[in-house]
Amino acid sequence: MLPDLTVLHVDSAREWRGGQNQARLLIQGLRDAPHVAQGLVARGGSRLIDEVSALAVTVFPVRWNAATAPGAVAGISRLLGSGWDVIHVHDSLALQAAALAMALRGSTATLVASRRIPNPMRSPWMWRRPALVIAVSRAIRDAMASQGIETSRIRVVHDGVQVPPEDALRPGELRRRARVPREAPLVGAVAALVPDKGHASFIRAAAKVLSKRPDARFAVFGEGSERSRLEALIGELGVGERVILAGYAPDAALSLADLDVFVHPSLREGLGTACLEAMVAGVPVALTSAGGLADIAGDVMPTVAPDDPAALSVEILRLLDDPELKARRSDVGRTRAHQFSVERLVDKTLDCYREALGP
Repeated sequence: MLPDLTVLHVDSAREWRGGQNQARLLIQGLRDAPHVAQGLVARGGSRLIDEVSALAVTVFPVRWNAATAPGAVAGISRLLGSGWDVIHVHDSLALQAAALAMALRGSTATLVASRRIPNPMRSPWMWRRPALVIAVSRAIRDAMASQGIETSRIRVVHDGVQVPPEDALRPGELRRRARVPREAPLVGAVAALVPDKGHASFIRAAAKVLSKRPDARFAVFGEGSERSRLEALIGELGVGERVILAGYAPDAALSLADLDVFVHPSLREGLGTACLEAMVAGVPVALTSAGGLADIAGDVMPTVAPDDPAALSVEILRLLDDPELKARRSDVGRTRAHQFSVERLVDKTLDCYREALGP
């Protein structure tokens, strides 16, 4: 039977982060939808190419070694002759390459773009090219609107989160990486070491908590450009043995139950899928109100202001010291996280495709 809808996904990322995992989850969900055929254009050798290939979805590896990405433009241009209904780009560089390829080819395919980050758009005019923009949170929608993108062309579709199968879980892995014994309370954050993630605030909050709970241990799982600055801060605060930069942890979601408290200290955030993954795992979370984290919290979970280590430390201490509160927060978080299902992500994205294609 011929497909009713054909979708070509385009992603430029070199690294594997939340956005690439969401692209994989969407592609996996669409693979199981009736009458949908899809393909993926992404960097050759990237984890996304490997993950999607393993789903038995056709992949088209391209070279993506510059912002202008001539190899990607050429590859997309060649594929446009196959008559895709929707070109779904998953980041700004993918949008740039796909829009150029479509212009060169004279393609009539419908362009849909996902926007995941709260940073100001470098080329707002480029984001007027898609028929629809999918924003992962209300904060992203509002940020785009502030730069002149019509809200009538933006749809909010939250990321999806899965419950890992029991046999895939890796209990003890995060504690092993952080070198924290089972009996010590472990407070953790999972995010790249970049300024927007607020790790300096987390470390300052940790120092305050440790003055009252010296038995606690803190760990950040991630890598990035801020490592040396954060290491210096840990040394300055004198907490080097109890606050660890544990490095990137592949598939950290499979071991999140190792944590007693999960902290999401972001200063700016698109949505915060790592926070959702912790909630699914039943770990109580302490989070800021930055960006899309407000969508996660809704009206059922408390938040603290971004870059307020004192308030963050109070919230962490409450969860460490009050077992009943910890249990309640765990239940509320797990229930809330189930509202961000992959099934909903797939259904809402299909709605966006149909709307963009028109009658």
